[in-house]
Amino acid sequence: MGRSISRRRVLGAAASFAVTGAVGIEARSSTRMSRSRVRDPAHFVLVHGAWHGAWCWYRIVAALEAVGHRATAIDLPSAGIDATPVSTVTLQAQADRVIALLDPLPTPVVLVGHSAGGPVISTVAEARPEKIAKLVYLTAYLLPAGSSILSAVQQDPGSLVFGNVIVGPEGISLRPEAVRDIFYGTSDDADVALARALLKPVGIMPTANAVAVGAAFESVRRFYIACRRDHAITHGFQQTMYTALPCEKVYTLNSDHSPFFSHPVALVRVLGAIARA
Repeated sequence: MGRSISRRRVLGAAASFAVTGAVGIEARSSTRMSRSRVRDPAHFVLVHGAWHGAWCWYRIVAALEAVGHRATAIDLPSAGIDATPVSTVTLQAQADRVIALLDPLPTPVVLVGHSAGGPVISTVAEARPEKIAKLVYLTAYLLPAGSSILSAVQQDPGSLVFGNVIVGPEGISLRPEAVRDIFYGTSDDADVALARALLKPVGIMPTANAVAVGAAFESVRRFYIACRRDHAITHGFQQTMYTALPCEKVYTLNSDHSPFFSHPVALVRVLGAIARA
């Protein structure tokens, strides 16, 4: 009974700070992070990583929009409130969800991918380079053509993810006791409680599907935000990826894998700098 009540309270708190839709959320609430309005607002589209959903960006959406930017956080298929069966989800299906959001927009966006959202935004860039002003990899998998997350993970032995996965009938989950150490080592207890209530299993196909990118992807400006205290994708492996596929600029945060929780002010500041670049 206590666990059920706690979960309801957390979900209620989540509902209070976000307005949810079929494919994403947009929040227009105030924030104490900054009060100065930007001169040239950008539209940020925020793509979550594995196990997460649009909900994880709640602080960042609020902070970006408080200073005049537009921010849209999207639920990939089977994530967040999306009811797509997890067994049917592929990397291309994830990319198609983002493409469907971008196609009607009148101007290019700053497309941000966190963690396993990296291959998603790369795939989108190959399909719709004209819709993207900048790609931002937030401690994300930045992979060359033919590589997959599954193959990349094996090159990152320091990651805590691989040894803590649980494969079940509903998909791939993580050992609950390991979640904080993997994702939220420097995050607040309240955000960790929120995440524990909302994390969902993922399918194998998005991690096993190879990234197919070429000249269109290469034509889009890209940036990397590295996190020094990351135990999901180690800082060393982040460096390996953005060295192999150089970015226009690399920013570094002294953060765990989830700076949208642990370092939101610093993350918003960096995103603003990228928007101005």
